[in-house]
Amino acid sequence: MLIYNTTFHVEEAQLQAFLCFIKDEYFPAVTASGHLSRPRLVRLLGDVGEGLYGYAIMADCAGEAAAIKKWRNETGDTLLQTLQQKFGTKVLTFSTAMKVVKE
Repeated sequence: MLIYNTTFHVEEAQLQAFLCFIKDEYFPAVTASGHLSRPRLVRLLGDVGEGLYGYAIMADCAGEAAAIKKWRNETGDTLLQTLQQKFGTKVLTFSTAMKVVKE
């Protein structure tokens, strides 16, 4: 099992608009693709900087790394471009693919 994680650092003034974007656009796009499933939004508890909130979205991938690459090419990159157009540098992101070693 693979997990695809995208972490977000969100300026406080953009928090509500960001959460709406995640609920209304990001989650539906994740599940519609068929490559990823079970997206979860989590709040980071560590300090991410003054006036910033940290969130991450984790989604499962039952396939191999190629399925994550396909999702990024078909859906993920477009979502991140939309996010950048909407929020600019007020929401920063990075993504990581991970393999579950033991449950």
